[in-house]
Amino acid sequence: MKFRYIAFWSVGILLFSSCKKFLKEKPLTFLNTVTFYKNEADLNSALYALYQAQNTYYDGEAYAEMFWVIWELPSDQSYPNEGAGVSDNLKIDNYNFDPEIKYYDRWWRTAYKIISRSNDVIKNVPGMPISDEKKNLAIAEARFLRGQAYFELVMGWGDVPLVDETTVEFFPVRNSATEVYAFVIEDLKFASQYLPALWPDNEYGRATKFAAKSYLAKLYLTMAGFPIQDQSKYALAAQEAKEVVDQGPYSLYPDVADNWDPTVSPMEQIYIVDKTRAAGNGSYFDSYWAPRNKNELAAEAGVNLVGAFLPNEDFYAEYPDDDPRKKKFFMTEVTSFMDPSLTLTLDQVTVRKYWTPLYSNGNDQDLVRLRLAEILLIQAEAENEVNGPTTQAYDALNAVRSRAYGDASHNYAGLSKDQFREAVWLERALELCFEGVRWSDMVRTRKYKGSSVFDYINAAGVSPLEKNLLFPISTPEMSTNENLVQNQGY
Repeated sequence: MKFRYIAFWSVGILLFSSCKKFLKEKPLTFLNTVTFYKNEADLNSALYALYQAQNTYYDGEAYAEMFWVIWELPSDQSYPNEGAGVSDNLKIDNYNFDPEIKYYDRWWRTAYKIISRSNDVIKNVPGMPISDEKKNLAIAEARFLRGQAYFELVMGWGDVPLVDETTVEFFPVRNSATEVYAFVIEDLKFASQYLPALWPDNEYGRATKFAAKSYLAKLYLTMAGFPIQDQSKYALAAQEAKEVVDQGPYSLYPDVADNWDPTVSPMEQIYIVDKTRAAGNGSYFDSYWAPRNKNELAAEAGVNLVGAFLPNEDFYAEYPDDDPRKKKFFMTEVTSFMDPSLTLTLDQVTVRKYWTPLYSNGNDQDLVRLRLAEILLIQAEAENEVNGPTTQAYDALNAVRSRAYGDASHNYAGLSKDQFREAVWLERALELCFEGVRWSDMVRTRKYKGSSVFDYINAAGVSPLEKNLLFPISTPEMSTNENLVQNQGY
């Protein structure tokens, strides 16, 4: 896929050509219409800076990546490798959601950086000497990225401050989650109206109409669950997902593993974060899920072959042995890319999902945020909640099953509404494991394998508490903003 990125990220190379320059970047919010937003080149620079900021979600923090630490480690599917020596990872896995943990502070700051840059675009574009069509397109792109940032904030923290292009408060208070969700809906609706269905190949990776609709579907499904429990949103989730499935330019790969292979052209991916690292941000992506030192692969004794995150052993054991995805998503032995004659047995089961021959430092690995399989499962779940297990619901669920097994031999049929719901939740666990959705699924359903989420006991014998359903606001943020009130229990 990398051949598609050259033009899109060329401006990023100029803006953020090294780590030191990035750290000294002058925020766009400090610029005004006298010095900036004078022409389309300025506008493009501002828009590309929005995408560049997203990379921070995946930067190396000690020896772990923030996205998976926050959204995966609390779940029942993974746990941290203690050998990586990152104490915050262990805290999160054990539901010690300490406000001092750096990931919470950095995620919050990154989200509001994206929001601030988006607000800057939204505020200044209307006064630019460009066509209304170009203005709407630019604003739509900014509103998509702002909406996405707020969506993940409200999922993780609940009530958060709403800061838009008109905000003047220096210490904003927290708005209710319902208000934030309503704000995000309007952003994503605007984005879905004015964004293109596709970008030219050399700008692959930018937000599209169907990416906005996909996030709307995901947001509506989230609102239908806990804590909002607005079940009227199921119908909207089903509608948005169906439009993406029926009208979007996406197809399921015959082989699910192609989603993460940088040599394969895009087909299933709806929204990705590009990791060409044009901004100069460091990454250790290859040592998170896959074995470390994979090019050498034990060329000498004592090489650490295990990544920073490992699959939960119970999840691996319960994953159906006859499901072909098991061998695509997990591995117990590994063959060297440098020397195919060398195959080694691993000491522990490791995640294979992101294991590809080309990435040596994470630079060639797209981070897939949304793909068609997830939208099909959203459609199946939401349609079932509204109308029961209709043909439409079965078609969506079985499309994912058929791709997994290569035929219709394991397709579902004859289920009740409750059985269908359980089947979809299971399929989400099997198909979307290690993609940053499992913990949010456990929170919105309050379920763990048919039981309460609070019944889950991790390998250390610890279960989540009610307070863990929201993350704490970080200590630095609480100290900075005198008007913030901490989430209950922290």
